[in-house]
Amino acid sequence: MATEQDIRQMATRARLHLSGDELAGIVTLVDRTGNLAPEAEVVRQFTAGTLTSPMLTFFVPRMWRYRADHSSVPTDVWRAMFERAHYTEDMVVRRRPRRTRLAYRGATEQNKEGLSWSLDVDQARYFARFRQAPKVSTARVWVTRIPADRVFARYMDGSEKELTADVRGLQIYPLEEAYRLSRLPSLSRSPIGGGA
Repeated sequence: MATEQDIRQMATRARLHLSGDELAGIVTLVDRTGNLAPEAEVVRQFTAGTLTSPMLTFFVPRMWRYRADHSSVPTDVWRAMFERAHYTEDMVVRRRPRRTRLAYRGATEQNKEGLSWSLDVDQARYFARFRQAPKVSTARVWVTRIPADRVFARYMDGSEKELTADVRGLQIYPLEEAYRLSRLPSLSRSPIGGGA
């Protein structure tokens, strides 16, 4: 079981600043569930509005990293939790990069706007071939350019180089049509000119 000191050290390593109440809330949640990534309880408390952005930042990147292949959490709930959490790289709070990234996803057409994108086309090919629901044979590799302000988290410390991002409304093409991306402007959430 993780102690308050363990949670404090994890937060420090993650460059996450927690108030006393936030720390106590995390410790209570971990004690009650016996889990550092208590998916169902975090979703319940998020839906109830009882988790702050720092508390979500403690849990959500970890939950995503260690989730089961077929998590019961709907994509729109994951997206909403990531939107409230701080940007992280390998579960550490970082300054958001500025550049747009070319990214790939192995998925069916119906799932091409999912949150998980790879920086490695071979990893996306693997997902298209081997990590689909049983009897799904229509998956392919998709490609898009993801503006930095659309990226929620980046995971670079494992074998997969993954971005979690909101790609809704971006131009997404089959890999064979990637050439089409070079002719399109980026769709960022920032106003043109970026402001001051």
